[in-house]
Amino acid sequence: MKVRNCNECRKRIHQEEKEAYLKNQYAWLKDGMYTMACMSAAVALSTLMKNGRSKRYIQKFFDDMVMIYDTSSILGKPVVLTEVMKQLEEMYDIDFNRIHVNYNETEKEFIEHFKKE
Repeated sequence: MKVRNCNECRKRIHQEEKEAYLKNQYAWLKDGMYTMACMSAAVALSTLMKNGRSKRYIQKFFDDMVMIYDTSSILGKPVVLTEVMKQLEEMYDIDFNRIHVNYNETEKEFIEHFKKE
C-alpha cells in the first residue's frame, strides 16, 4: 500500500477548495448578470411606459433588448465589453461615465426581500 505524502494531500485539498470557490464565484456572477439585465430592462421599460410610449413600442424595445442580451458574438468574434465601450466612445461620443445607478433599496430591505423567497 502506497503511503501518500501530506504535501500531496494538502495540494489536492487546496486545488479542490479553489475549484469550489471559483464555481461559487461563477454562480454569483451569472446570477448577478441576470439580475442586472432584468433590472436594467425593468427600469428602461417603466421609463418608456411613464413617458407615454405605446404597448407595441415597449414590446418591440423589450424584444430588441432580449436580442442584444442573447448576442454572444458579432461576425464570429466574441463581444468584449471593454472593446465595444471604447469603440462606442470613439465613434459616437458616448460617455459611459454619465451612467449613474440609483438603487433605492437599503441593505436591510434587500436581505429581507431575499429571505421571503
